[in-house]
Amino acid sequence: MNKSFFLLKINIFAIKIFICFVILFHSVINPKESKSSTPASITFVTHNEENENYTNFNYYILRRNIIVQLAEYVQLKGVKWDFQSDWKFLVAVKNFDTGSVILNTNGKNLLKWLVEDKGVSCDPHAHESQYNYADVAYLHTQLGITPAQIVGGFLYDTIVGGNNWENLETGIYGRVFTSYFWKPDILWGGGTQNHFNDPQNYGIWKPQSMANFYVHDSSKHLTLIGNGCTNKIFDTTSVTTALNRVRFLIDAIKYNLIPDSGYYTSTVFMSVGQFNTSQLNKMKQFIDSVGVYVSQGRIQWKSIKENYDYWNTGYGKNPFRLQCADLPTLYSKLNLTAAPQGFYNENVNRLNINDTFRVCLRNISSPYNIVDSSKALIDSVSLTGYFAFKNAPSGTYYISLKHRNSIETWSKSGGIVFTMNSLMNYDHTSSASQAYGNNLVPKGMKYCTYSGDTDQDGIIDASDISIIDNDVILSLSGYLGSDLNGDYITDAGDMSIAENNSLNNIVKIIP
Repeated sequence: MNKSFFLLKINIFAIKIFICFVILFHSVINPKESKSSTPASITFVTHNEENENYTNFNYYILRRNIIVQLAEYVQLKGVKWDFQSDWKFLVAVKNFDTGSVILNTNGKNLLKWLVEDKGVSCDPHAHESQYNYADVAYLHTQLGITPAQIVGGFLYDTIVGGNNWENLETGIYGRVFTSYFWKPDILWGGGTQNHFNDPQNYGIWKPQSMANFYVHDSSKHLTLIGNGCTNKIFDTTSVTTALNRVRFLIDAIKYNLIPDSGYYTSTVFMSVGQFNTSQLNKMKQFIDSVGVYVSQGRIQWKSIKENYDYWNTGYGKNPFRLQCADLPTLYSKLNLTAAPQGFYNENVNRLNINDTFRVCLRNISSPYNIVDSSKALIDSVSLTGYFAFKNAPSGTYYISLKHRNSIETWSKSGGIVFTMNSLMNYDHTSSASQAYGNNLVPKGMKYCTYSGDTDQDGIIDASDISIIDNDVILSLSGYLGSDLNGDYITDAGDMSIAENNSLNNIVKIIP
């Protein structure tokens, strides 16, 4: 063997190793078949205001009893409650919670019982007309609890009594209790005077200043927890309306309409001063209804502090904000079931991996123009992907389904009736007739899209086999178009699928 030929072989081998490394590295850092879990949380928040008649014992005791009933239910259902009080309510607890009043709270004043027995977070809330935030925090300590380091409501763009939230950045002394110092960590519930045009944001960030409230500044101490879209429950509120606020958020996540890297913080709010039995029952109904989504893993009850802690650890302190106005609420939804032939394992009735598909809605008349499109993952267990369409009007369309190494497959002849702002289900796996030209292959109990169109030209032929063959020779692995069975290795198993479909002259069939 001459020296030049030997060096050439070494160089070729080195190139192969380099290519393998690059592709494997790319597949690790950019796994298209996986999707990050989107944090979505909901917090129950209540306010006691300073203009409410808590100096009246009967007024106080009526609301106290409802608070006790609600706290029992909240604990039973795993709900996280931030109980935010201004000075007048705290003074009422100090004055009235004695003797027989505290029999239903384990012999403790109400706030001490909420914190110690029910796991409720008690946060300062101040209008700053008499007592500032440090004063209100101090009143919490007089009731035997440590106040949470949370600013439970503030005017985000207004100075009140010479103070604004920026003064809290390094902590403040009390106005009444002048020797007491309080330094919070968290801002929640930024508003405006008379609640005119309050900020409504999902997410968490560190506001730079009053003037640049939406600018994240990592050098700042205070962290803002967004309250999402305003979602308040009064005795006149329809529970369905309140639930829709939650559904809009979790559906937008499910149908890939908002960034899957976002941190979505939301709130359901009640005013304690308005508590009555009707309101109590509506809140219970709301909690029970949300419980369905909690059990599905689509949303979590988290306290404000728990959101803050997760943002600092699990979320890496990454700033994120989505305005409520940018949350889509009007769009059409398609739950589509499909299975690529190579990925589908008939022995366990699932796909080997999740993977990304694109669905196009096409006119039913030539040239079958695309009217709208959507991209989503097909889940490996349910074989279903959740696709959203914001532009397509009601009408009859063909559904064309594309996947990185499958033959493009259209829906059955005649098209599908599609209604704007509604939910439609379509199952490609139930029958060959679900595809135009019966262009599906039976496998076990399912009908699958044909695998092997690696170059996406609408036919499985020698060019596809050549791509697979080259990757086999190079022993490539990772997330590759040539990996027809989803095991992250291109080998003889993938070649066999493509060769069989090539011999059977599998092509895209369209009207």
